[in-house]
Amino acid sequence: GRTLLVRAEQGLGDAIQFCRFAPLVQGGSVALEVHRPLGRLLASMTGVVPLVRMGDQLPAFDLYVPLLDLPRLLGSSGAPVPYLSAEPDRVAMWRGRVGHDGLRIGVAWQGNPASAAEHGRSYPVAELRALAGVPGIRLISLQRHHGLEQLAALPHGLRIETLGDDLDAGSDAFIDTAAVMQCLDLVITSDTSVAHLAGALGRPVWVALQHVPDWRWLLDREDCPWYPTMRLFRQSRRGDWAGVFSRMAALL
Repeated sequence: GRTLLVRAEQGLGDAIQFCRFAPLVQGGSVALEVHRPLGRLLASMTGVVPLVRMGDQLPAFDLYVPLLDLPRLLGSSGAPVPYLSAEPDRVAMWRGRVGHDGLRIGVAWQGNPASAAEHGRSYPVAELRALAGVPGIRLISLQRHHGLEQLAALPHGLRIETLGDDLDAGSDAFIDTAAVMQCLDLVITSDTSVAHLAGALGRPVWVALQHVPDWRWLLDREDCPWYPTMRLFRQSRRGDWAGVFSRMAALL
């Protein structure tokens, strides 16, 4: 009968991954405090949980808990996938711009370089050259902000389409990216928020992982218990991105 405030912590990807647990809390009322840019995206979450954007007035509450504590406290693997959805009108708009030709693969290669966790997680965009020779594929950039400067020096034979400066140009994060993902056949990304978004939407996604990855990706497995539509591609040794993308190219 009491009110529990669940407070998002750490990065945007963490909030996208773990918001699925908030609707599973029972026995009282729940409010979820989230990063301001994620308010609109997480409003699509399966299950009715009032959202509060960071910086806004908090509701009255009796107890609070960090978001990433919920899996341990609930003893649950969370709401089933997909638990987020894209806005239908935006899906229709982006479908017209992305089109239907070829095998449409969305790519993202870099997270925020200012984050300590980012060290070693990002791959150079030039590594996608291994995929460029696969007949019929289209590589479509989902990258925002950091890493875009690499598009100016792509190696010969590597072409990456861009979707324009209006992709997620507003204050609401990932609204357009979520819609674009619904128009793609596959997403290939490094360990970034893009991976979590694709997984939360239930879209096919391949994640390129460094040799010693973040804890959530576990070890020595290609599947992902968090996201059933995700496949993990691990470096066989430190820095071996070439091997990762060679395996991806063979499967494509």
